[in-house]
Amino acid sequence: MNNYFTNTKSPTLEETYDATISSSTSITLNANTTYIEVTSLLKGTFLKWDGTASSGDFDEFIAPESTRVYVVPEGVTTVEFIEEAASAHLIVIEK
Repeated sequence: MNNYFTNTKSPTLEETYDATISSSTSITLNANTTYIEVTSLLKGTFLKWDGTASSGDFDEFIAPESTRVYVVPEGVTTVEFIEEAASAHLIVIEK
Protein backbone atom coordinates (compact mmCIF):
# COMPACT_ATOMS: atom_id res chain seq x y z
CA MET A 1 0.00 0.00 0.00
CA ASN A 2 1.28 3.49 -0.89
CA ASN A 3 1.11 6.29 1.62
CA TYR A 4 0.86 9.72 0.04
CA PHE A 5 1.67 12.91 1.84
CA THR A 6 0.49 16.24 0.51
CA ASN A 7 2.47 19.17 1.78
CA THR A 8 0.19 22.20 1.71
CA LYS A 9 3.22 24.43 2.28
CA SER A 10 5.09 23.12 -0.77
CA PRO A 11 5.80 25.71 -3.45
CA THR A 12 3.38 26.12 -6.33
CA LEU A 13 5.04 24.88 -9.52
CA GLU A 14 2.38 26.00 -12.00
CA GLU A 15 -1.15 27.35 -11.91
CA THR A 16 -4.00 27.47 -14.41
CA TYR A 17 -7.18 29.53 -14.35
CA ASP A 18 -9.73 29.08 -17.12
CA ALA A 19 -13.11 30.80 -17.11
CA THR A 20 -13.95 29.43 -20.57
CA ILE A 21 -13.45 25.66 -20.59
CA SER A 22 -16.37 25.09 -22.97
CA SER A 23 -14.39 22.80 -25.27
CA SER A 24 -11.64 21.60 -22.94
CA THR A 25 -8.51 22.61 -21.06
CA SER A 26 -5.38 20.47 -21.41
CA ILE A 27 -2.39 20.84 -19.11
CA THR A 28 1.06 19.39 -19.61
CA LEU A 29 2.21 18.85 -16.05
CA ASN A 30 5.48 20.20 -14.69
CA ALA A 31 7.99 17.35 -14.44
CA ASN A 32 8.18 17.87 -10.65
CA THR A 33 4.42 17.91 -10.00
CA THR A 34 3.37 15.22 -7.52
CA TYR A 35 -0.20 16.35 -6.87
CA ILE A 36 -2.75 18.86 -8.13
CA GLU A 37 -5.41 20.88 -6.36
CA VAL A 38 -8.43 21.31 -8.62
CA THR A 39 -11.23 23.79 -7.95
CA SER A 40 -14.42 23.79 -10.02
CA LEU A 41 -16.60 26.90 -9.84
CA LEU A 42 -20.24 27.33 -10.94
CA LYS A 43 -20.53 23.91 -12.67
CA GLY A 44 -18.87 20.52 -12.32
CA THR A 45 -15.74 19.50 -14.21
CA PHE A 46 -14.61 16.15 -15.64
CA LEU A 47 -10.90 15.16 -15.42
CA LYS A 48 -9.01 12.65 -17.59
CA TRP A 49 -5.37 11.62 -17.00
CA ASP A 50 -3.30 11.32 -20.23
CA GLY A 51 -6.35 11.38 -22.48
CA THR A 52 -9.34 13.28 -23.81
CA ALA A 53 -12.00 14.16 -21.23
CA SER A 54 -15.69 13.84 -22.03
CA SER A 55 -18.86 13.27 -20.05
CA GLY A 56 -18.73 9.66 -21.23
CA ASP A 57 -15.01 9.07 -20.60
CA PHE A 58 -13.38 10.56 -17.52
CA ASP A 59 -11.31 9.50 -14.52
CA GLU A 60 -12.57 11.95 -11.89
CA PHE A 61 -15.42 14.42 -11.39
CA ILE A 62 -15.02 17.65 -9.44
CA ALA A 63 -18.38 18.80 -8.07
CA PRO A 64 -19.34 22.47 -8.48
CA GLU A 65 -18.01 24.85 -5.84
CA SER A 66 -15.51 22.32 -4.52
CA THR A 67 -11.76 21.68 -4.39
CA ARG A 68 -10.23 18.23 -4.73
CA VAL A 69 -6.62 17.11 -4.32
CA TYR A 70 -5.27 14.36 -6.58
CA VAL A 71 -1.93 12.57 -6.45
CA VAL A 72 -0.60 12.47 -10.01
CA PRO A 73 -0.42 8.82 -11.11
CA GLU A 74 3.07 7.57 -11.92
CA GLY A 75 4.02 8.17 -15.55
CA VAL A 76 1.20 10.65 -16.24
CA THR A 77 2.33 13.79 -18.10
CA THR A 78 -0.95 15.47 -19.07
CA VAL A 79 -4.40 16.07 -17.66
CA GLU A 80 -7.48 17.30 -19.52
CA PHE A 81 -10.64 18.90 -18.17
CA ILE A 82 -14.05 19.56 -19.69
CA GLU A 83 -16.99 21.36 -18.13
CA GLU A 84 -20.18 19.59 -17.13
CA ALA A 85 -22.25 22.51 -18.45
CA ALA A 86 -21.69 26.00 -19.80
CA SER A 87 -20.02 28.62 -17.58
CA ALA A 88 -17.81 26.32 -15.48
CA HIS A 89 -14.59 27.88 -14.21
CA LEU A 90 -11.46 25.85 -13.48
CA ILE A 91 -8.49 26.47 -11.20
CA VAL A 92 -5.60 23.98 -11.10
CA ILE A 93 -2.56 24.35 -8.82
CA GLU A 94 0.38 22.02 -9.34
CA LYS A 95 2.44 21.12 -6.28
